[in-house]
Amino acid sequence: MSSEAVLDIGGTTDAWLQSLVTESSAIDPNQENEPEIPRVPSEFRWMTENSDCYDPLVVSIGPYHHGKENLQEMEKLKAKMAGQFVSDRRQDADEMYSKVKELVSDARECYAEESTRQFYDEEFAQMMFLDGCFILEVIFNKLQKQKLTKDEVTSVTRDLFLLENQLPFQVLIPLMRIYLTSGHYSAVERRTSSSKQSWSSERIDRELVKTMEEFFKTIHEIPLHRESCWEKISNFLKSLRSKDTDTVSELDFYHHLLDFFYFKFVYGEGQHQRESRSNREITSWYRYYSVNELKNVGISFAPSNTSVFVDVNFKNTSLGGAIRIPPLNIEDSTKSLLLNLAAYETCAGWSGKCTSYLCFIRSLIDKPEDVKELRWKGILRTTIGTDDQIANIFKEMTTNLAPNPSAYRDVKNYVESYFRSTIHRFIFQNKSRISEAVVKYSFIYGIAVSAIQAYLSETKQRPDYGICSCSNATLLHH
Repeated sequence: MSSEAVLDIGGTTDAWLQSLVTESSAIDPNQENEPEIPRVPSEFRWMTENSDCYDPLVVSIGPYHHGKENLQEMEKLKAKMAGQFVSDRRQDADEMYSKVKELVSDARECYAEESTRQFYDEEFAQMMFLDGCFILEVIFNKLQKQKLTKDEVTSVTRDLFLLENQLPFQVLIPLMRIYLTSGHYSAVERRTSSSKQSWSSERIDRELVKTMEEFFKTIHEIPLHRESCWEKISNFLKSLRSKDTDTVSELDFYHHLLDFFYFKFVYGEGQHQRESRSNREITSWYRYYSVNELKNVGISFAPSNTSVFVDVNFKNTSLGGAIRIPPLNIEDSTKSLLLNLAAYETCAGWSGKCTSYLCFIRSLIDKPEDVKELRWKGILRTTIGTDDQIANIFKEMTTNLAPNPSAYRDVKNYVESYFRSTIHRFIFQNKSRISEAVVKYSFIYGIAVSAIQAYLSETKQRPDYGICSCSNATLLHH
């Protein structure tokens, strides 16, 4: 709605109301709220503590940050890497660039409209091509050959997972497919000896998915997942079944690199169905308890073995219960990655799995001692900062975030039941007295047991002495 309709209050009421109706009718109800690659919402950028988490440090991808002065050094490297590629495989490069030019109109629609107006089609195609070549070099581990410091390589990886720094997969995937079948990717040679020219499109995409997943292993925020024997058998059987079925290309499902990461490690692998924008489910109100409060009523914490790092669950144990949380590495780029995932799902209008995860972990951390307990249990693996600083990072990340009230409902129900339980509440309120009583009566019990054992030992020995006396008396009598 335009500001003129709202501010034009000098006329008659009927005219003002009519202007409101006119403005609202001009809005297309079928218009999408956000492009596939949206801008970071303003409410995320308002927080000064997190203001450095959304802009690239060394490299720009796409139009949003293109041309910034502090990113020009990497633009030179992009041109150098693309030039090397063109000189090595000119025919393949021509095919790739022609493909990009065909997709210019579709690629423009993936970004906010005002960000692409300044580029002519040829300029936009060149930007897409250079950025695509650069991402290919990073994914296929060729960036290591460039003269970059370790910190610069880390910053590049961090920048590739910013919401405003994405390249549409509809541009990148065709480049990757041509790249793979042209013989550039030597890693495939090590996995198979068959001719790449005879591969089906599904097989090519499976190889690309493997390559992407190998690249994701360099993102240290992903928990290490060790498959059990049963999981290996199950996954093997799934792979056999997948060979016999024709499925839609998996790569075509994703919008961009951050989207791929989200569906693999936040939404859950195999959950290839996008949520629709809908009102969040309203559930009961839950109280929040810190790690040490839960520990005091018999609830422990343990790392779980899953590749989805937001997968939190509750498991009953013989002594109480355990909240199982996948391990999370806290590094320099962790805050940026998690906030960009949260911003992305906010733009998409999804249920907010990453947002709810951050808020849940924040609810467990009241003091540095809570961080210490999670570290000791192997859930938080930190390489930066003190326990107090880690607690502050989660506090900063969750400022102004609104979790889905139905998220982790089962876990919250279990936790709440422990605190509503009379027995657990009594133990929680009288923990020190119970401990003293246990020590006291254990001491008394120990003394009593020792006395009984001494008495029984004495009574067992007395009959033996009696028999000996009688025998001696009989011998003397005779």
